[in-house]
Amino acid sequence: MNRVASVMKMHGRDKWSWFFVPWLVTLSSFTINLIISYFIDEPVVTGGIASLFIYMFVAGIITPAQTFPFAIGMSVSRTDYYLGTSAMIVLASIGSAVLLFILGLVEGWTGAWGSDLHFFTVPYLSDGPLINRFMVPLVLLLFMHYCGILIAATHKRTGRNGMFIASGILLLVFTFLGFLASYLNWYPAIFGWMVKQSAVDYTLWMLPFLLLFAVASYLLLRRATV
Repeated sequence: MNRVASVMKMHGRDKWSWFFVPWLVTLSSFTINLIISYFIDEPVVTGGIASLFIYMFVAGIITPAQTFPFAIGMSVSRTDYYLGTSAMIVLASIGSAVLLFILGLVEGWTGAWGSDLHFFTVPYLSDGPLINRFMVPLVLLLFMHYCGILIAATHKRTGRNGMFIASGILLLVFTFLGFLASYLNWYPAIFGWMVKQSAVDYTLWMLPFLLLFAVASYLLLRRATV
């Protein structure tokens, strides 16, 4: 447990990358959209909040590349590194989800910032009970981060050639599935099902994939070379 805490402290020294930079990017996007909204008479619904989720995905790729060799060099086990890194991912995701929730409430209380700007309460994603405004972003943040971690872990375990092979296999699989869906005329049924799903439904569908990505990342890092 002490080793896990040490890994968390290692990550915690880089507060800018974990906590400050993603919100500087997000709030910069918000500021630009807010200024624009004051010059437009119509309601403004923006997808600028996506910058936060994209950052988490990129951070998931970069984090192991920057910290894994150092941690292993300090005699930290791969399991302890993974657990400590996962703990930081969860903390950062919860912190961002809480801020998104609070800013969404403020957006509602201020009448969409007085300019009819919907930045933190995007229709569809913010529909349903109030708790959805916390749970949906939280799961999506975790999902994006572990997507990045899985890519980084695959590269650490298999190298560049392994990444090319994995990418090629995925491309072939999705191409085959796309062809099969077209040949069997599945697309109308697929799109019909998709439009009926709420943001919460998609969030629930993400959970098994999130678990799969987390387990796969751990197994790959256990056998990764520095």
